[in-house]
Order: sequence, then C-alpha cells, then structure tokens
Amino acid sequence: MASKAVVKEIDRAIKEVWKKSISRDYRMNYLLMEDTLKCSFYYHLRKKLGAQFFKDKNIRMFTELTRGDLAGTGYKADIAIVELKKTFDEYHLGDNIKSTIAIIELKYDHNDIAFLDDIRKIKSYITDLKIDCLYYLGFIAEKEYEAPNWLDGRQTNNWADKKVAVLSANREIDGDGSLRFFIQSCNGLNKDLDEL
Repeated sequence: MASKAVVKEIDRAIKEVWKKSISRDYRMNYLLMEDTLKCSFYYHLRKKLGAQFFKDKNIRMFTELTRGDLAGTGYKADIAIVELKKTFDEYHLGDNIKSTIAIIELKYDHNDIAFLDDIRKIKSYITDLKIDCLYYLGFIAEKEYEAPNWLDGRQTNNWADKKVAVLSANREIDGDGSLRFFIQSCNGLNKDLDEL
C-alpha cells in the first residue's frame, strides 16, 4: 500500500478537484450528466497530480476498473487509483495491480435512488469485499436539499469512518439557486478543504 503521505496527497487532490475544477466546469457548462463528469474528474485529477507523480510513485488511474481487488466481484469502479507492481508478471496491465489506493464513484442525476445505490455499492466494497482503500462518492444533484450530507451518523461512525468522503453538489433551500459544492469528509484527511 502507498505511504500515508502519498494517500494524503491524493486525497487533497481529489477534494481540490471537486471544489475548484468540477465546480468551475459546472458553472462554465462543460458537464452534461455522468459521463462528462467522469471525464472531467479524470482529466483534472490526472493533471493536478501530474505525470511525474504517477511515474515516481508507480501509481495509475483507471476508469471502469474490474481488475485488481475488484476482479471476479461483478463490480466496476468509475475511477480507481491503484499502485502497480514493480515488475510485471502478467501479460495484462490490469493483472499487475499491487493495491487499490482509492475508488471514486460519481453520479450526476435527479433521482435519489441512483445516489443511494452508489452508497450501497461503496458499503459493499468496505463490508463485504473488505477492500482497504479510500472511497469517494461524488454526487451532483440539480435540486434543493436542506443539508448536503448523504451519510448519517450511523454510517459515518461505522463502515464509513476513516474510509469515505462524500463530494456533493446541490442547491441549498432558500439559496440563490446556484449549485453549491460540499465535502462531507469521514476519512479524517485534509478536513480544511471541507470549508473551501
């Protein structure tokens, strides 16, 4: 598994990309539903961390990942950040994954059920598959919510504790109608970014 410093750097980059780059892309009309959100997130995160970071740390970022820790589970991660083996012993790149550092699930929808499905998926990764990594739920909901927190106290004090961060965007009730970008950080890392 990657060092704590590397994990913290990746966490900071993910949260900054959400609060700054994704919110800017939304305001500038670059995002049209989930696939463009995934493309935008991947682009900005890869650019923010930089090619040298990935090369030096032997880390890669893949979309729709079904290999490594997810092999044979029937699940696929929207975006996964993984550490590769130092020397490859398999032909397929996906079979040379040493460990998973982060799994990011993204949704851009108007239906709460889609968001709840991703929460259940992440919970399953943690409790059933026991994949030891950081998890991010990125939700854009173009409607009003009283609070941006998708996880309740039972979840944040149990399976999500020290593992999950929720990146969300929604309109605040009685707000000016613009979309606000929030972070509900249960992973304990870079909490200063929650209030950016």
